[in-house]
Amino acid sequence: MISSTVSMGQLQQGIDTISHNLANMNRTGYQRRESSFADMLYQQVNNQTVPQPEGTRYTPEGIRVGTGAGLAQTAMRFEQGSIHQSGRSLDFALTQPGQFFPVERDGETYLTRDGAFYLTESAAGAWQLVTRNGEALLDVNGNAMTVPGEAVDFTLQPDGTLNAQLNDGTEVAIGTLSVANVSKPQLLEAIGNNLFAIPDVDALDLAIGDVLEYEAATSESVVQGALEQSNVDMAMEMVKLMEMQRLYSMHSRSLSQSDQMMGLVNSLR
Repeated sequence: MISSTVSMGQLQQGIDTISHNLANMNRTGYQRRESSFADMLYQQVNNQTVPQPEGTRYTPEGIRVGTGAGLAQTAMRFEQGSIHQSGRSLDFALTQPGQFFPVERDGETYLTRDGAFYLTESAAGAWQLVTRNGEALLDVNGNAMTVPGEAVDFTLQPDGTLNAQLNDGTEVAIGTLSVANVSKPQLLEAIGNNLFAIPDVDALDLAIGDVLEYEAATSESVVQGALEQSNVDMAMEMVKLMEMQRLYSMHSRSLSQSDQMMGLVNSLR
């Protein structure tokens, strides 16, 4: 009963992870989660009160009673998603896994693979490029990318320079688009809204260069007028969901049968 109860609780967490993936499969740049399970600790039981000769036995004496399976980890999978042409000049798709756009919110720098940006007016009165949630897009120098109010269109140059076309036909450079190359993406912390927090490298005894490096976007790393779709494979997620549901059902039946057996034992006269 203990094994089934514990396993059902852990399997429910795995089902929740799959549900989260399916709910976000249409979200731009979403990176899927994957759960893995491991056996929990075993309890050693000495069921032989009197030593008996067991010369042919190769396993330790007694029996090992398991306590079910536990959720070992829920890891991020940073595979490249498919690229969908949108035709919008402020949509940018990253073409390599491990690349992110740096954005800023409340003085903190975060990373995202969602390349859909919008124009909004800042508190200082300047127009900025921001994410759908309001985080400011940073240029290669770590500054928010400001845009003239007369801008009507944008063009990304091969060297990463983003030009704005004004309503009078002139063209001005507003900054160089930055890309963060993360060599250890497993250290990033997902904080919601497609954002990832940069780890405290000092606590990990690492230099920031050991985790990520910033560079100017190029025509090979960023595609303008396109968006990266999520890397969720619906067919694979449904297969895993069916597997976990059947395991959950099996443990549920085991728990029910154990309860019936205990009821029979208690009813014996």
